[in-house]
Amino acid sequence: LGRTLAENWYLIALLAAVAGVALLLILYLVKYLRLAVNLFLDTPLPVTANLQDYTPPDGEIVTFPSLEGRRLRGMFIERPPGAPDRGTIVFCHEYGSDMLSAGRYASGLTRAGYTVFTFDFRGHGGSFAPSHFEPRHWPSNYEVHDILAAVAYVKSQRNLEDAGLGVLGISRGASAAVIAAALNTDIRCLIVDGAFSTDRSIDGLVKRWIQIFARINLARADRTMTVNRFFRALVMFYVELKCRCRFPSTRRALAKLESVPVLFIHGERDAYVPLEQAQALFDDKPGPKDIWVCPGAKHNQAVAADPETYHRRVRAFFDRHLAPAGETQDARPAPGRAGPSDRRHHADRADVPSADAAGGAVS
Repeated sequence: LGRTLAENWYLIALLAAVAGVALLLILYLVKYLRLAVNLFLDTPLPVTANLQDYTPPDGEIVTFPSLEGRRLRGMFIERPPGAPDRGTIVFCHEYGSDMLSAGRYASGLTRAGYTVFTFDFRGHGGSFAPSHFEPRHWPSNYEVHDILAAVAYVKSQRNLEDAGLGVLGISRGASAAVIAAALNTDIRCLIVDGAFSTDRSIDGLVKRWIQIFARINLARADRTMTVNRFFRALVMFYVELKCRCRFPSTRRALAKLESVPVLFIHGERDAYVPLEQAQALFDDKPGPKDIWVCPGAKHNQAVAADPETYHRRVRAFFDRHLAPAGETQDARPAPGRAGPSDRRHHADRADVPSADAAGGAVS
């Protein structure tokens, strides 16, 4: 046996070296995986409006069941008495807020003849708080479920045959609304303000983390993003296990909305989701689409930076794609104060003349 080992010392040395390298790679992987997961879970939150920023809406408070049969809280904000029914809008609030946020983003819609249904996602406001799931600012399958439950409830309470149903979502609510629309054909059109795709956001974060922390040249020199995407897949797998939920891809859902008009709104100075990610989401969407980049606005703040243009564009989009036949007005917004970046995005639009760009923010 000793002679055999002596004769094959080079093979044993090679195997030991391979095992050592593999162990080193595993240790590096575990180290950076833990770091990445912590950064994923602790990423600073975007600015969220507080109640001093707007007047909370008045409406009929209701409760309705989640897909799992738990209690969700909502509110119908009715159009003015005698106003023609132009449609119903489901409002999906941002992370860390609640259904009253509709008073900030959707206040112009009820005055225009739309009924707005706003609700609290689970773990927010007056809706149930699950014991096994902590809401994050990344859209999960649970937020998608809550939107589907809200749409089903509205459909059971309102006649949607003529005017139909649209969705206005903010940030995480916008991202989840895109995914819900890919699963439910009752959603006729969408406005997404500050939407993002978790997988693409994580790709950007992973690339930044590797450049800062990684000592392995293969990862830092990767030009095809192969290492980054592999690492992102590991991060997402581990995070989904840890959070006990899934984080679906908004990007992939957009590719399924070829016949659903979508309006993107994005703040020009959004530091939370880079403008190029908004453009990438816009490019991912086939069929009718539009984008408005609000000059000077930060994440979710287009409505504060230019409220007049914001509400005009939001209404114009729903008037064009949701209002009943014969009711649609030529609600063409006057030229906004958008800078060169706004005009560049308008040039890529697929469905309406450039003067008709309706407001929506992608972040």
